Amino acid sequence: MPTREELTEHLWQEIINPLDDPSTLDNIIANCKRQPDASFADVGPAIERALAAGVSAKDLCLINRCTAYEAVFGTLYAIGDPGVDGNDVFGLYEILATSPSARW
Repeated sequence: MPTREELTEHLWQEIINPLDDPSTLDNIIANCKRQPDASFADVGPAIERALAAGVSAKDLCLINRCTAYEAVFGTLYAIGDPGVDGNDVFGLYEILATSPSARW
């Protein structure tokens, strides 16, 4: 199990920072085309519309990276406050999509 510092470094290097690469936009678009009925499949066409309207790929990456940071930050904060009964945080990612609040 990693230390707190190793976990935060992992989150930066594997979740947040890779979104600075414009090729991630191409990957999202391609994935949405491959799976048009998947959750958030409408993001691919939204990215294409934004690019066609003149929004730079770098700007979209900046927005995407900021959103990832905010999501990671908010998740880590929520794990600490209010927290989870008995610190039972393993596997939370598995139930995220089936939460009653999930809206696709």
